[in-house]
This record gives sequence, C-alpha cells and structure tokens, in this order.
Amino acid sequence: MWTEIERVIDANQKFVVTSHVNPDGDSIGSALALCEFLRARGKEAVVMTSDEAPMVYRWLDPGGDMISPATEEDHHHITSADAVFIVDVNGWERLGSIGEIIRDAAAVKAVIDHHPYREEITPITVVDTSACSTAELIYDLITSLGGPLSRRAADGLYTGILTDTGSFRFANTSPVAHRITSSLLDAGVEPATVYDLVYNQNSEARTRLMGKVLSGISFAGNGQVSWLTVTRDMIADAGTRPEDTSGFVDAAMTIAGVEIGIIFVEAPDNKVRISLRSRGNKDVNKVASNLGGGGHKNASGVVFQGSIEEAVIAVTGEAVKAL
Repeated sequence: MWTEIERVIDANQKFVVTSHVNPDGDSIGSALALCEFLRARGKEAVVMTSDEAPMVYRWLDPGGDMISPATEEDHHHITSADAVFIVDVNGWERLGSIGEIIRDAAAVKAVIDHHPYREEITPITVVDTSACSTAELIYDLITSLGGPLSRRAADGLYTGILTDTGSFRFANTSPVAHRITSSLLDAGVEPATVYDLVYNQNSEARTRLMGKVLSGISFAGNGQVSWLTVTRDMIADAGTRPEDTSGFVDAAMTIAGVEIGIIFVEAPDNKVRISLRSRGNKDVNKVASNLGGGGHKNASGVVFQGSIEEAVIAVTGEAVKAL
C-alpha cells in the first residue's frame, strides 16, 4: 500500500506537510507525526496550514515548528519544496488559502486520507475509508516503513484517533483502532494527560462563549436537527477567536432525540464555516457534499459562501431531508 509513498520519500529532500482548513486533532496530529517521521529519515520538513491551529492542540508542537496560519511570506516553503504531503483532505478547496499555491507548485503531491475521495488531487494517493482516522493510516505508514515512532509522533497519532473517534465512542472505533492505541501507549502516551490537554483546558472566555452559544440553540425536523450559531460579534465580545468554537457542535448531539447537530461560525469575506455531526445511519457527508463540503457519514464540514442566515436556511433544509 505504501510503495508509491515510500518512493516519494526516498526520491525527495524538502517536504511540506499540510492539511485542511479549521485544523482538528486528526489533521494536526497526523501532519506532525508524518513530519517527525520525515525528519527522522534525514529529510527537511515543515507542517503548514492555512488556518490557525486551536489552542487545545498547541501542546503537540512545543517547539512552534508548525506554520499555522500560513502567510504570504511562508509560501516559499511550498514553492521550494520537492514534495507536498496532503493529509486528511479530499478536495482542493479544503486546503484554504494555500490550496492554489500547492496546486500550482512544481512539487510532487501525495495524498493520505480516510475520507471518501471527492476529486483527484494527485494520482499518488492512499485513501482508506475503513480507517477510523488519518492518524491510523500514518501509524501504518510509519510502522510499515520501519519507524521510528517518537513520543511526539505517538502523542499526535493518539490525539488524532482520540478526537476522530469521539473518544472511542463513534461507530468508526474499530478493533484496529484499539490495537494501534495500545501500541501508542507502549510508546509512552499517557491517555489521561492527553484527554486532559485536549478536553479540559478551556479558558474562561471560551466557556462564557459556549454558554452564550448554547443558550441560542435551535431545532427543526421535530427536534431531530439541532443547530448553534456563532457570529463574529459574539466571538469578539467574548474575547475569543474562531478556533475557540472547536468542539461546540458536540454539545448539540448530547440532547435526547437529536440525530443531526450543526454549528455555524461566521467568518470574514461573507463566509460561514459549518460543522455537522450525526448519529447512526444519518449521513451528513451527503448534506455537506450537496453544498460543496465533505467529510464522513457522521462528521462533515462546509465552507458556505453567504450570510449566516442564508447558511442556516440552506444547511438545515438539507439536514431535514437527510433524516
């Protein structure tokens, strides 16, 4: 499975590892672990994302090596790279502001992902939708090619699996995922510490914003669809940042009877960033795909062009149809 990827690694020296907009635990953990592996093999490598990494994942990058968010001054890493690894991404638009730069760069491109493949980014692609996370695939890559698996990489991979399985409660939590996490514990990962760093480090400002957002929860589809809205003014008034809304959507899924939960976060340039979650056979990937986004059956995202009011009407309408 990794023959082509190994050829890319062996044949090149300078790498950029990148992932999607609104980076999460899986995208950040996977990218950092792959970067660690490349450096261990004597390569030059950096991690770069178009959007800023949420504070809850900064501990995975204690040296501040990750370029997040990328600015125009950082684009030289891409234009001078021999190869770019694109992880946890199934469409060009999911790369955000650096997507066009990467597409036009002379570098070899390779994709490693566990989402359904929406468009061909590059012929050099490893996509396994049966994997619980991209971190699971990066673990397999590292171990298949002989490692090493550093503690930092192990922490990143564990974080990716932890967050993309909903702390091992989602339907994608497989025996393989548990076997991998067991080996990551052998590599030094401390589960209680990781959980605490990811889920129990909320600032007072973020907590107050969460309270305000939850107080405005709305419902449709006889209570089976719930959604939260976060305006730019709400974020500014709370003294927080857009990435501080990461994880808020999960609160919508804690309500009895809710099958689909959605959060709408107002962004600059008349855009709205939307995350969707669902239970069982309710497929929010179809909802997202119909609106230009994508992801998994039970967890997907969309960047909507328009006002937050227009986004709510469009997305909740599609969500009700998906019930």
